[in-house]
Amino acid sequence: MVGVKNNRRAQYTQRVIQETVLSLLESKPINEISVTAVCAQADVNRTTFYRYYTDVYDCVESIEKAFVQSLHPLQGATPRQALEHLLTAFYEDKKLSNLVFVEGKTQLLERTRELMANVRPQPPMIEDYQGAYIGAGLQNILKKWVKDGMPETPRQLTQIIIDTILAKNLDSLRDEVW
Repeated sequence: MVGVKNNRRAQYTQRVIQETVLSLLESKPINEISVTAVCAQADVNRTTFYRYYTDVYDCVESIEKAFVQSLHPLQGATPRQALEHLLTAFYEDKKLSNLVFVEGKTQLLERTRELMANVRPQPPMIEDYQGAYIGAGLQNILKKWVKDGMPETPRQLTQIIIDTILAKNLDSLRDEVW
């Protein structure tokens, strides 16, 4: 119904605008995407765009929030299950995964990190420096995976991440090097 907030037409229009922004992110950085370009490709006028978003960054923020909210069936999941669930969500929406490359312009990685931090049970006590190290490593693994075209399945990448965090392939070096 026209005039009703969040009616089907409004939801459709917002989805078209968001999909257009994600498509444009495949070929150019966010700071080179103009509202005019989004409107032209989405076939909407600027007034329509501004009805829903203040700018392209606001649109990206809306996409991020919706993505993170869609991940909330994580309560009760083990860290392994939660990580695989997150990777599967990225795997199933390859356009959205481009947001992990928008350095300093998006909060997607930070929002997913916060979501993962709330997963229970937590691994044994991890010190601040270890947590920072592991978090940065996870982000860079995710970036590499996306950049390489996601050749591994989410399950395979989950195992790679676990093996990396536990340094399984370095066990034999511990005695030799240290």
